[in-house]
Amino acid sequence: MDVNDLVFLASIAVELGIRRVRLTGGEPLLRPDLPELVAALRDLAGVAEVTLTTNAQLLSAKGASLKQAGLSRVNVSLDSLRAERYRYLTRGGDLSEVWAGITAAIKLGLTPVKINCVVIGGINDDELTDFVALTYSQPLSVRFIELMRLGVTEDWPAAHFVPVKAMQESLGPLEPATEVGAGPAAVYRLPGALGTVGFISGNSEHFCTSCNRLRVTARGAVRPCLFSEIEFGVLEAVKRRDKCAVAAVLQDAVSAKQPRAAALAGTCMAKIGG
Repeated sequence: MDVNDLVFLASIAVELGIRRVRLTGGEPLLRPDLPELVAALRDLAGVAEVTLTTNAQLLSAKGASLKQAGLSRVNVSLDSLRAERYRYLTRGGDLSEVWAGITAAIKLGLTPVKINCVVIGGINDDELTDFVALTYSQPLSVRFIELMRLGVTEDWPAAHFVPVKAMQESLGPLEPATEVGAGPAAVYRLPGALGTVGFISGNSEHFCTSCNRLRVTARGAVRPCLFSEIEFGVLEAVKRRDKCAVAAVLQDAVSAKQPRAAALAGTCMAKIGG
């Protein structure tokens, strides 16, 4: 959808009570009209914040224009602090560019910068203490995320799935803390740390009953849940600028949220904006 389509859809969502908008992907920084989209979303009366989930490869170059457009803060997807491992996991990504982006985001005030790390047993679970160490010297929010049993990962070895409880036990004492932004993370702070450490338990301790999020896919569908095969087409109604029809789709999607949705076999996270 183009900027006008997305802003029209968002305007109806705001009328229905949505207050926070997050732009994700794929990689949203590849979108040339991203500053225009951010500015238009922030201009909607009732929008409290517009945030971005990114791999941060282009953030150092584009962060200033996004801040000027009204971007509130960023989430950075980062599964390793080791250059070679990061390159392997991302199929060629440059860790130095990521750190340049994170540094730029902090200087620009796109904070708190949240670092999302999907923990995979035997792959990067030996780096938890390295990630936590970042929170001592920098105001970063590190969030460890359980590997989702979604699509191709459903058949992965059980050893790859590290529950939040095991992550916490490996890190030692943690103090409860608060964090900017509504989300599913259980947040803590290590004694003396500037930043925080969060845990998102998508598998071992489901938070579906408290989830209040909807996801709009690049194909113009509204999904009530990442784990569900249910989606509601909204593109046609958006193109017609039919406010009532768009509102009905959003309300149907909210009504379709379930206490616990089963993962859809074969789902590719990139195709649904994860």
